[in-house]
Amino acid sequence: MPRPADPELRDRLIAAATIEFAESGYAGATLDGIAARAGVTKGGVYFHFAGKEELFFAVLDHWRERRRRLLQLPSPGPGGAALALREFLAGYLGFHFREPAATHLLRVLATELRGRFTARLRADDRQELRWLRANVRELLVVGVRDGTLVVEDPALGAFVLVAAVAGMLEQWQTAPSDVEMHCHEGQLAQLLVARYATGQTAAGGDDGEFAFGPGRSG
Repeated sequence: MPRPADPELRDRLIAAATIEFAESGYAGATLDGIAARAGVTKGGVYFHFAGKEELFFAVLDHWRERRRRLLQLPSPGPGGAALALREFLAGYLGFHFREPAATHLLRVLATELRGRFTARLRADDRQELRWLRANVRELLVVGVRDGTLVVEDPALGAFVLVAAVAGMLEQWQTAPSDVEMHCHEGQLAQLLVARYATGQTAAGGDDGEFAFGPGRSG
């Protein structure tokens, strides 16, 4: 009688491939190494994936879906869009600080694999930042409407904020020991949003947490 299929094998392969790709890059990762980490033969990998490229995309999809599931765009409450934007950026930074292997996959995608493979790879390379910019822009627009944020061009503001977030993660990925003392997601998000915050809540009250926003003259 043939052995029943392992219902958890695909998840184990995704977990093993995450570590293998993050530690070795795409070129250095091997299906043998991934199989060994997952406790199966290479045949077990081929049972679920046609090859290394398909497995790499599956790993990216897994982490993208998990990140987006955890980072639902918050609905502005009494603190308005300024507070919602701060929470969203803190959540994004915190996810990456807590999941270094997933973060390194984006680095592999953006550096080692740039220009290789198919149009799908090039789309994946841009998809994450487009998603992040769109969410930040939406909150900036809402913030202008509810009076908690000041920004003349929400698209430009989103570009600047996302560029800052990407730069923070790049420094953390490259030399974590040099910048780890600064990598507190709540504090970083507050500093980012303070540039655009009016210091007011959506209800028109004062928000002391954004005392250094542009709406506060000394």
